[in-house]
Amino acid sequence: MAHLLLVYTSKKSSRLRYTFDLLLRNLLGLEISYTDKLDDFRNHTGPKLSYGDHQIADEPFFFASRILFEKGIEDQQINVFEWKGIPAFFGTHPKYIIPFDLFAASFYLVSRYEEYLPHIKDSHMRFSPQQSLAYQKNFLHKPLVNIYAQELKYILHQHFPQLQFKDTHYRYISTFDIDSAYAYREKGLVRHMGSFAISSVKFNFRKIGERFRVLMGWEKDPYDTYDWQLEISKKYHLKTIYFFLVGDYGEFDKNIPLDGSRNFQALIKALPIMQK
Repeated sequence: MAHLLLVYTSKKSSRLRYTFDLLLRNLLGLEISYTDKLDDFRNHTGPKLSYGDHQIADEPFFFASRILFEKGIEDQQINVFEWKGIPAFFGTHPKYIIPFDLFAASFYLVSRYEEYLPHIKDSHMRFSPQQSLAYQKNFLHKPLVNIYAQELKYILHQHFPQLQFKDTHYRYISTFDIDSAYAYREKGLVRHMGSFAISSVKFNFRKIGERFRVLMGWEKDPYDTYDWQLEISKKYHLKTIYFFLVGDYGEFDKNIPLDGSRNFQALIKALPIMQK
């Protein structure tokens, strides 16, 4: 098969298989076969690569860091540097075809490895992006794993022109996450009275006036921009999906009760949605 690639590693692991499948199979469209037998690898005449601590023959060789063979979660010593203008880490040696372990780096990113290490949680018990390596080293905006995959594709194509790679195409899907459909409408008398009281204590008369005008029907609810959203989606031929929060009212979820609001139900039925 023109798109079959043999991967040699002296030691197999679920982490390794997951990472190689992601880069080679899912992103590049190759079929992969794994072996840990040196004779089988040496005798293989088709496309192949090795991942370990030394090159076997003249195949593309990638030096392996230990993280893909570990079982638990351990603190990793990360040193980010630039290679061809690309952020890189898990450095190996400049003499290698790629001077860092892109498979280890990819696993670290896609598994969100750092979120399993000790960290300070925010008020919602979440890992904040400011603590991430990508934020601190200024590559949060880069699809780094996809970039690594393209570099890997280039190297493999140089060695094996017969390899057939999958063409990738960009697709944009517009999504809206609606936790509260309206700022003021459909909230119920008790919530309105409580909000009026809180705004009065804080001397927030602008918000009091805005709420009053919306409830009287003199002004449109500030969250009610759905007609404009659909107009934009239609104008630019966008596929749009709405996710509405319809769960129970809670400490952090101040949504509108679905059963008690026909207008809320009508809005949901009018929009292309997937309920969350």
